[in-house]
Amino acid sequence: MNQGSKHDIFTSSHQRRAQNANENVPPVLDHESNESGVSHNNETLNNSNREVMKESEDDCVLPPLPKISRRPKLGATGRTHSVFAPSPRCNFGPKGTLKKIQNDEELIVIQDPSSQRLHWNAPPSNILIIRKPGLSTLPEFQILVVKLLKRRLNVFVASSDRAQVPFDSDADLKESFERCIPFDQKDDLNKIDLVICLGGDGTLLHASSVFQKNCPPVLSFSMGSLGFLTPFDFQFHDKILDEALSGKVAVLLRTRLKCTIIKGGLNNLSPSDTPDLSSQTSETSTSSDVDDALNLALNEVVIDRGPNPYLSNIDLYINDKFITKVQGDGLIISTPTGSTAYGMAAGASMVHPSVPAMVLCPICPHSLSFRPIVVPAGIDLTVKVAEDARLTAWLSVDGRNRLELLQNDSVKMTTSIHPVPCICRFDQVGDWFQSLADILHWNIRKPQLSFDTKKKTERPEEIPTQGEEQVKTQDGNE
Repeated sequence: MNQGSKHDIFTSSHQRRAQNANENVPPVLDHESNESGVSHNNETLNNSNREVMKESEDDCVLPPLPKISRRPKLGATGRTHSVFAPSPRCNFGPKGTLKKIQNDEELIVIQDPSSQRLHWNAPPSNILIIRKPGLSTLPEFQILVVKLLKRRLNVFVASSDRAQVPFDSDADLKESFERCIPFDQKDDLNKIDLVICLGGDGTLLHASSVFQKNCPPVLSFSMGSLGFLTPFDFQFHDKILDEALSGKVAVLLRTRLKCTIIKGGLNNLSPSDTPDLSSQTSETSTSSDVDDALNLALNEVVIDRGPNPYLSNIDLYINDKFITKVQGDGLIISTPTGSTAYGMAAGASMVHPSVPAMVLCPICPHSLSFRPIVVPAGIDLTVKVAEDARLTAWLSVDGRNRLELLQNDSVKMTTSIHPVPCICRFDQVGDWFQSLADILHWNIRKPQLSFDTKKKTERPEEIPTQGEEQVKTQDGNE
């Protein structure tokens, strides 16, 4: 190869790199292409950034994401949601949101999980208390309700728990009787500013199931069996309440999975046929009977064989492309939060809640090479009961809502844009590793002794045999 050809190759590769670098910063182009589109769009981006910078710090509105002129249609991209599950405009209830962060007059569009802190647009006034059923949490529940009512806050409780508040014994508390409101799940969801959980991990899962869309910040006190997701101790509740109501706390956004059940759909998908979404007509996409109930899973979605004696036979699709056939006891699709629950027990890896991902873990697969995998958040997962399956499959969301799936029934899952904002004890990273050490006892063992040449190794005392113990006992009695 001569020197001129080497120079040409170097120049072409350099141009390609420069072109790729320019493509990484896509301009905002109009629908009609023109020669001055790039400069025009740069001005548009700069103007939008200036407008955002002029806004107050209390406003969480972020600049619009740049559009790509070569961007294909939505159905052909294979990604319908952002890799980072929460939308930049995601609010938590009527008053809670993420605080906008500015560094050196530059706006951070993609939030760093370690920088997410709670910010109140207005002082919170409506508090919902969800407690573990039974008498174990009743004393703490009464103490908490009384203190919140004396702070002139509206407290929403379950109808059965309202009778447990001692209004008759406290004269000052009688005036606050009207501010202790029975919680109505249909009408009061958009009124709650802060959720306080008294119990274990199941109490937090119940709170997640109550708020199927925007979820207010959740403050969890550990009063259950495990407490992996509940970092706070109730004996410090006064200080914790002051910090939470003032907004000086870090928030961990726990992503959830949106689960949609499709009855008898996806008949056009098979292991040997993966059609293009752009070629599908509107009749194909609307012919299936879609269940209206959308379930959000904080831990995992499980499709298993249930009480059936045969192996489950289900097909796995990612972005409507066939991936593999699952033959075994079932499949676990978990969030990073759920990776330390059922998924970990089935052999999956533990994933930090701030990692935007989904974990696919087979349950006792018939193929030993079928190992758990981690896929990016935001992709569309579809699990379909195969046509040739011997029996049906069963679906459960966070261990609840058990539902039977017939042949050709399918379940679509993707990352929800409505996370559960959990108030942290220390920070977004330290809480998780602290729970691993304290609750799961992760990698806790006696340390290996070092080689110490200065000290003489002492021989361990000989352990007496059973006969010698009997002789010593007889001598002692004599």
